[in-house]
Amino acid sequence: MKKIIRGLGACMVLMAFARTTNAMGIFQSDVGYIPMPLINISLTLTDNLGVMTTVEHGSIDGKDYITGYDGLILNVIPLKNIASISFTKTTNTPAALMEKLDNNPLKAVIQLRNNKTLTIIVDGSLICFGKTPYGYVRIKLAMIDRIDSIKRIGTAKDHQ
Repeated sequence: MKKIIRGLGACMVLMAFARTTNAMGIFQSDVGYIPMPLINISLTLTDNLGVMTTVEHGSIDGKDYITGYDGLILNVIPLKNIASISFTKTTNTPAALMEKLDNNPLKAVIQLRNNKTLTIIVDGSLICFGKTPYGYVRIKLAMIDRIDSIKRIGTAKDHQ
């Protein structure tokens, strides 16, 4: 009986250690994970340093669309309808939107496939995800200068 109690005690200590070290970031089980939206989209990211990376399974916060505000109106634009997006920091965002944008507003100029242009204010804290032949990509929108060459290449099931 004492051996069982000691064994349970040791298990409890190991579980507490694993929980603590996971919180400290030692075991990052989600490093190799990216969300897989229903539509597989290829896109080319250019970061603020000018580095270009082309990815498949591209998404913004795990979704196959981008959301942003034109005034107080929330717009939801599917990535498959977009040709390119350019981002710039903005300082003239209404106070009513700052909390919704996690105090990190970006101006997004969106060139649609039908040659129309939209300008919306997006949350720069959102993360753009993607998959490359050598691994996975994660980058905050605030660190992206442009997203180009946006193309639908199938469904997530087609390219797993």
